[in-house]
Amino acid sequence: MFRTVRVLAENGPVRVELAREDDLGSGNLVVIKRLLGFHPTLERRLAREAEVVAKLDHPNILPLLREQEGSIHYPYLPGPTLAEVLERGPLPVGRVRRILHEILAALAYAHERGIIHNDVKPGNLMVRGERVILLDFGFAKDLGLAAITGQGAAMGTPNYMAPEQFEGLRSDPRSDLYGAAAVAYHALTGEPPYGRDVLRVLVGDDSVQLTPPPDPSGRLAAWFEQALARDPAARFQDAHGMRAALDEAFTTRVREVRA
Repeated sequence: MFRTVRVLAENGPVRVELAREDDLGSGNLVVIKRLLGFHPTLERRLAREAEVVAKLDHPNILPLLREQEGSIHYPYLPGPTLAEVLERGPLPVGRVRRILHEILAALAYAHERGIIHNDVKPGNLMVRGERVILLDFGFAKDLGLAAITGQGAAMGTPNYMAPEQFEGLRSDPRSDLYGAAAVAYHALTGEPPYGRDVLRVLVGDDSVQLTPPPDPSGRLAAWFEQALARDPAARFQDAHGMRAALDEAFTTRVREVRA
């Protein structure tokens, strides 16, 4: 028996609740994601989310506790999301670098196992001190399993969505890397890349230019230009290479600023 403590989020027929495990006598708090009513397609997606997350065991990914009676259960971890942190404004460049390291560690692990998150955004990242936890694999694609949602369905959040995702492609891990870069840009500048013009960018308007982040050396600006390139082939090709290039850009920036 689980007693609902409060509703954390509700998006159409999908509800996320904070609940207490009264039947176990332990009083443990859990997060339960469930459906309200009968929705066969969403039931399959919920079961697929549980199947995907059950394969992952990484300190930067929220683990699955169990799948039970049409719901999936996660441990409750107190702390703000990165979206809540960013409501107070941009972060220092050193902290943005550490946050991005954590995100890329989670993505490298998932990608090596054929899993693409497809919705990397501040609201799906929990900040716990120096740790960042990747949440919500509800849009995830497991390249080793048959698709539930076909190609051509745009799924994600426009401000952090790669152009190919907007066109309905969900099977390229470089889309996650674009999302991670968009998150880092928001954390550094105080707003997502392209701001209110993001939909123009997603539909192919090349006249919209990325505002360079504050960086006297220009090294980070060049890193963001590559990380947020429209063409996936022009981006960093994996999370490890993206992290190495970030460290090089950051080290060069610090060296030049101190000179």
